Amino acid sequence: MTDAKPESQEFQWKWVVLTLVLYVLLYFVPLLLAFSLGGQVGDTIFKSWTFVGVVVISAVAGYFSRGVTIWEPAVASALLLILWYAGFQLYEATQGHVPFKGLVPFFVYLGAIFGLSLLGAGIGEGVQNLLKSRASDEEPEDKP
Repeated sequence: MTDAKPESQEFQWKWVVLTLVLYVLLYFVPLLLAFSLGGQVGDTIFKSWTFVGVVVISAVAGYFSRGVTIWEPAVASALLLILWYAGFQLYEATQGHVPFKGLVPFFVYLGAIFGLSLLGAGIGEGVQNLLKSRASDEEPEDKP
């Protein structure tokens, strides 16, 4: 008989919040550093991390969470994009520009970011499961 608790399959808002924190620390800080570099190197890093960072951060969240955490990083990335877009539109409005220049690009980005987050969380969960199975294979079978 095992004392292990069953892994929760329910949606966990805690991991949405934690993933948002990860985005602030591990996504925006490198983007700001790349932006401050300027030039072609900074521009290349900025453009690459814009998409790769979403997969990496979601994978980190999926890996470190207990249980299955696939949807939470995707919801966090969607919320982050919605907040960013709303903030950008407010900034544009305060500068006298016309906000809401079109929602089609926003929804394209939203779908892409959501999909990349699902991919990253799936990778993180896969690595977590692989390491768990390797650890359980290495445990001695004849316990007292």
